[in-house]
Amino acid sequence: RKTATMNARPLRLLPFIAALCRLTATSSFVPPVPSPQRCNPRAGSPTPTALSDMKRPILDRIATTLFRLETSRVDSSSVVDEKGREGEPMEWSEKGSLANGLSEVMAGPGYAFKQWVADVVAGEYDRAEVERKVEEFVRSDRVAMFSFSTCPFCRRAKDYLDERGITYVAMELDELEGNAGNEIRAVLGQKIRRTSVPSIFINGNFIGGCNDGPGLLPLAESGELDKML
Repeated sequence: RKTATMNARPLRLLPFIAALCRLTATSSFVPPVPSPQRCNPRAGSPTPTALSDMKRPILDRIATTLFRLETSRVDSSSVVDEKGREGEPMEWSEKGSLANGLSEVMAGPGYAFKQWVADVVAGEYDRAEVERKVEEFVRSDRVAMFSFSTCPFCRRAKDYLDERGITYVAMELDELEGNAGNEIRAVLGQKIRRTSVPSIFINGNFIGGCNDGPGLLPLAESGELDKML
C-alpha cells in the first residue's frame, strides 16, 4: 500500500500542472526577462531576486506563474511591524498559529512538492558553484541563517538572536541579484530536505527553522541551544 501511495503522488500533481499550463498558455504570455525586479509599493524599493530567461517553453511558463503567485501573495499580505519592517504578519510565526501549522506540514509531508517547485523556479544553473557558495556561507560564522526579509519566521528568529546578543550572519535570499536566491533555495532543499526559511546552521550543522526541525526556539527552551553554542 505504501509503494502504491508513493507512486501515485506524481499523478496527483498532473491536474495542478495542467491548470498552470492553461493559465500561462495564452497569446499574451511574455517570457521572463533576465533579472527583472519585484517592486513592493509599500516599501518603495525593489527586490532583485527574480526569474531569469531559461528558454524552457513549458517549464518557464509554470515557473513564472508560480513565482508571480508567490510574490503577489507576499505583497498582498504585507504589513509593517512594530520595528518598521515590512513583511507578512509576525503573528503568523507564533507556535500555535495556523500559518505555523501549515509551515510544518509543508516542511514535512509537503517537502517533495515544494522541492519540485524550487527546482522548476531555479532553472538551469551551475550546481557545483551554488553548493560551494552554500557551504562557504554555512561555515562563515558560528550561526548562519538563510532568510527572506519578508518572512515572519525569519524575523522572529533574528529577533531572538539579537535579544540574546548572539552574533550571526544572515543571507536574505529575496535580496540577491538575478536568480541567485532561487538557485540557493533549490540547493538547500536538496541538501537538508526542506526549502522553507529560515534555514539555520550552528557550527555548520543544520538545526531547522524558527519553530521546527527541531528549531531555534525549541532548542533555546530546552537549553540545548546554549550547549551547542
